[in-house]
Amino acid sequence: MKWVLVIEPSEVDRGYLERIISRLGYQLYAAKSGTEALHFMSQSIPNTIIVGERIPDYDPLEFCRHIKEDRILSSPPMLLMSSTTDELHTNTALQAGFTEVVQRPMSIRNFFTKLERCLSNNRRVCIRAPMEVPVQLIYGSKAQSVTTHNLGERGLYIPTTNPMPREAGVRLQFNLPGLRTLFNFKGKIVHTQDRDTDEVPAGMGLQFLDISPAIDAVLGIYMENFLAKRIPMTL
Repeated sequence: MKWVLVIEPSEVDRGYLERIISRLGYQLYAAKSGTEALHFMSQSIPNTIIVGERIPDYDPLEFCRHIKEDRILSSPPMLLMSSTTDELHTNTALQAGFTEVVQRPMSIRNFFTKLERCLSNNRRVCIRAPMEVPVQLIYGSKAQSVTTHNLGERGLYIPTTNPMPREAGVRLQFNLPGLRTLFNFKGKIVHTQDRDTDEVPAGMGLQFLDISPAIDAVLGIYMENFLAKRIPMTL
């Protein structure tokens, strides 16, 4: 499982980042200072490092340069949380070695996209959340009730030891907690896995096919609210 090192002295900001990252399904370690982070990194190297702009014992840019000059520690991508919107500051941070810069107050979508970009080598990402949602799955003349444990804007993942064939067309129907909307659209099987791994259980991934712009917007807002632990408004 991938994990993230968060370096943030503010207990409030650190807790907020911890909640979001945990809900994304990643493991994390939180440090209050650069010294504490370096001590931890001497024992284990994270997949990504998130650095707050007010760490007490280092200037964030100098801390980044220090990491990048170390042959052992230099591999993880680094993301800077900044309240400065000046483009020159952003460019300076990127030149110092940061992979991404997220401005505060931050957009959950922007933060998620940039964190995933760091963790997944720039592959295309969309917001997803580890939540359990009952789904009615219709395949031909048969219907079955299943539960997804990973819902996203563009699809979902259903754990099962008996996945449907890849490219099979289905219809999905489900409700989300707090919403009156019944989501009802076509989908297809785009991924199957017949055995459990450390990161993903056996199951199948489904892609949504005929989402309208309005429903797409509702799903996106819901994912952002869920990840921020806000209760979405009833639509």
